[in-house]
Amino acid sequence: MTDNLLHGSERAIIEPFLQRFADGEKQLSFERLLGYLTGVVLTPGRFLPSEWLQPLMDEGGIEFNELDQGKLFMEQIMLLYNRLNDRRLKSLDLCPFSGGSDLLDSGYFQGVVDWTTGLHDVMTMRTEVWGCEAEEAPHVPADLCEEMAHSLPLLWAIAKPQDIPEIVPDPLPFQRNLLSSAELWKEEMLKESWDDELIELFRLFCIGRLQQLVDAVQRYSTAYGKGMTGYPAAPSPVSTMRRGPKIGRNDPCPCNSGKKYKKCCGS
Repeated sequence: MTDNLLHGSERAIIEPFLQRFADGEKQLSFERLLGYLTGVVLTPGRFLPSEWLQPLMDEGGIEFNELDQGKLFMEQIMLLYNRLNDRRLKSLDLCPFSGGSDLLDSGYFQGVVDWTTGLHDVMTMRTEVWGCEAEEAPHVPADLCEEMAHSLPLLWAIAKPQDIPEIVPDPLPFQRNLLSSAELWKEEMLKESWDDELIELFRLFCIGRLQQLVDAVQRYSTAYGKGMTGYPAAPSPVSTMRRGPKIGRNDPCPCNSGKKYKKCCGS
């Protein structure tokens, strides 16, 4: 079984489902799904399947008329979740993109964008964790909070390049610090406002730093989680097999959400 989850056995089953339900705006790639699950696994605190699963299904326009097909799809999603969580527990790198020779792959760039978009989707669902200021997370080292404050905008830029003028209002420092080292560079070549070419260059710069950005996210996740009262060092893996008596649709949901099973994980 490959260590790179982009090429894991789950993909062969999950991807055909995603392609089947792809419909114009409702299109979810495997890379985006993997990034989304990575964000779920890395988010500290109580994050129930009933909170993150339905937005994922909605994004891909995924609906099942046959129970067996839905069960097969969910089993693979949870297997993938558990493999991600296992890697997190072992402090292994969760970024599936290494650069190098992979850059020659024609689908590499879009895969990076899709994966980062999925990760960003989850982060925007939990801004109280990922977007908090240093004083709101005193248990996280100040230098790590500062590193995250610099990392998140770059992830945002990969996922939403149209927002780059909002993320970095002044394009001059980027040009002077990075582009001025290029051969034949001249000061008069500076652009005082963002255009499509400059936006794409900034996005490529961010993609080149993806591994460092994800490393910062993983370290922040660990530090934040350790400081949460009553929060375990890692979330328990999600079981794909039922043990014990069958849960009735009107019974309390076993995820402890306080809702009935039919209104929560059994919906």
